[in-house]
Amino acid sequence: MALTLDGKRRCRYIVSFISAGTAGVDRLRSLFRPKAAAKGLTSVVWTGEGVALAHVRDSSSQPELTCCLHIDSRDPLSDVRRFKEAVDANDLSASRTVLVLPDNSYQLLLVERPDVPEEELTQALRWRVKDLVSFDIEEAVLDYFELPDDAYRGRSSMVYVVVAQQSKVDRLVDWCEEIGLNPEVVDVPELALLNLTEDLADSEAGLAVFFIDSRNSSVNLLSDSALYFTRHLSYTRESGPESASAAVLELQRSLDYYESQVGKPPCVRLLVMPVQDESALMEELRFNLPLDIHSLNLNTLIESRIELSQALQQKTTVAVAAALRTELPVRGAR
Repeated sequence: MALTLDGKRRCRYIVSFISAGTAGVDRLRSLFRPKAAAKGLTSVVWTGEGVALAHVRDSSSQPELTCCLHIDSRDPLSDVRRFKEAVDANDLSASRTVLVLPDNSYQLLLVERPDVPEEELTQALRWRVKDLVSFDIEEAVLDYFELPDDAYRGRSSMVYVVVAQQSKVDRLVDWCEEIGLNPEVVDVPELALLNLTEDLADSEAGLAVFFIDSRNSSVNLLSDSALYFTRHLSYTRESGPESASAAVLELQRSLDYYESQVGKPPCVRLLVMPVQDESALMEELRFNLPLDIHSLNLNTLIESRIELSQALQQKTTVAVAAALRTELPVRGAR
């Protein structure tokens, strides 16, 4: 789904957010720049503690993770040389790249779909969300993905709108180019994670995905490989054991909403990631939620040249997910 950029930027790149499985319609565009690029796809994820990089190379059998690292940095924008050296050292120069926005640089809003033709939908959504964003809507770039037809029992057609400030997106894309990458797609963490979990939600029985980050968490609720609901939670990786019960309560409220308002059958499985030890949180989840609960270890899911330790997965799971994206802009498309 292509984001509309102003005329000056249009000649340089077009970016897009990932379509949410079968729930969205891709309108992907890119500008072809013939470079000797690394084969495969690189992801760049701003984590709040630095930047995670991952690279997945397609093979005849299955995708292979060939690079996965996290570079701690207080100010990556001012640390161009260090990141460029990392890109060069890992043979990632000029590779096609997915840039995942930091969680504090965009808003994800659930709104009713305006009753307009598809070609007018982006503009209509811009008008609809203008009072819901924290900056001037004229400075915004936005995209959307539609929920499946049976969401909310078919009473209303709902869409999630991703809204970001144009100048901030531009700056991050510029930085990716400065360190030697070829940014073609802009994504957000909630949607990037679908690359790991869509195939695990291949039945109507719901799957809840609880992702825990250093600054917040999110829950995605899926059915039949499609996303029906997503929201942020206040629990973080640094939260103490006393916060586990609050996280369980937030999850339970989301599950209740999914069943009562979204109108889907109850979730039967809960997937927690990044991989967790038998922590107080896992114990609290298992004790209080009547679900089949597991923690996702990337080592069991993907082919990798790198040993994906638990510590590494804590900082790079979104990067790995983003690099597994299979739908990319067609080169040369206008």
